[in-house]
Amino acid sequence: MIFAAGIGSRLKDLTKDTPKCLMQVGGIAMLERVVERLKGVGVSSVVINVHHHAEQVVAFVESRHGFGIEVAFSREPVLLDTGGGLKKVQGLFANESSFFLHNADVYCESDLGELLARHQSRRARATLAVMTRDSQRGLFMTSAMELVGWTSEKVPAPPDAKRFAFSGISICTPDIFSYMPRGDTFSIIEPFLTCARATHAVLGFEIDTSTWVDIGTPEQLAALQARFRLSVIDSDVAS
Repeated sequence: MIFAAGIGSRLKDLTKDTPKCLMQVGGIAMLERVVERLKGVGVSSVVINVHHHAEQVVAFVESRHGFGIEVAFSREPVLLDTGGGLKKVQGLFANESSFFLHNADVYCESDLGELLARHQSRRARATLAVMTRDSQRGLFMTSAMELVGWTSEKVPAPPDAKRFAFSGISICTPDIFSYMPRGDTFSIIEPFLTCARATHAVLGFEIDTSTWVDIGTPEQLAALQARFRLSVIDSDVAS
């Protein structure tokens, strides 16, 4: 599932007429970059949740012929957050052994195949790509990279736990739906934590922070766009 429903308010005027997931980096929309990355590790179908300028997102995907895979849309008249957005479409994942969750507004070069391999080798219920970086919200992991807490709970960190930042990329099994709250709107971190405490099988997989960018602010988006412009210049010079 690709989470693409956000309003992108931190991007200010940039998202007034354009959804955040269609912001271009290196001449390619972020949504397309995410889909191509997922295709690279064998994903053959995706569901994309939409809200802000939803019809633009649908039209864009159709113009790309669904990126050559099966694409479904989940329309959210009211934003449901990541957990609620996934809960709304849980029927689509009932027969999957595992599935990716990926925010449309994060650029990442880390190997998704390694994330998948770690998830499968440890038979996790969910595996979260995490980083060591400053963040207003953090996840607490044991030395064995088991999820044990979240800063939003407003409780002290568990003894000997290390704080990580969530990347917005994870892999789940359908078991995660058994740990979702009754409401319709909630963060995906809530069922991750509930599942973690019941099973000790929600794990972290650390990725290199230098390979990851959240385009949530104009400055972060501009920095990523500049990186691609420089890479093009370097390629021209080398050739």
